[in-house]
Amino acid sequence: MNVFIVLIPMLLMSAVFIEIRVIEMSLPEVAQAAEQPPAGALDLVIRILPDAWVVEGRGVAAQVIAIPPPPARGTSAADPASHPLTQALARILEDHPGTRDVRIAAAQTTRYQAIVTTMDLARAAGLTDVGLESTEETR
Repeated sequence: MNVFIVLIPMLLMSAVFIEIRVIEMSLPEVAQAAEQPPAGALDLVIRILPDAWVVEGRGVAAQVIAIPPPPARGTSAADPASHPLTQALARILEDHPGTRDVRIAAAQTTRYQAIVTTMDLARAAGLTDVGLESTEETR
C-alpha cells in the first residue's frame, strides 16, 4: 500500500500534459461568397502555390514571393517579422491602414503546415481576421 501512495504522485508528476491550441479563423459564408465585397475594400488574398505565395488585392500590384526551404532539423525558425511574406504584407498594410482581414486560398492538396505557416506570417504582419478558401489547383 505504501508503494502505491508513493508511486501514484510520481507518475502524475512525470506525465506529459498536451497543450491544446485553437486556430481562430472565419470561413466565408455562402451568401457572402457570391456577392462582391464593398467598393472600398482591399479584398486581400494570399494564394499558396507549390513553390510560392501570390499576394493580390484590389488596388495592389500582385506580388510573387518564393517559399523558402524549411529550416534544418535542430535549428530554430527565423523571426516571423523578418520573413519576406510578412514584410510584403506589412508594406501593404502601411498603405491601407485599418485592414485586418485576409483570405488564404489553397488547393485541396496543400499541406496543412503550409496553411498554418501562412496564417502565422499573416498574423505577424497584423492581419488578424483570416479566412480560408479552397481553390482548384492550376499548373
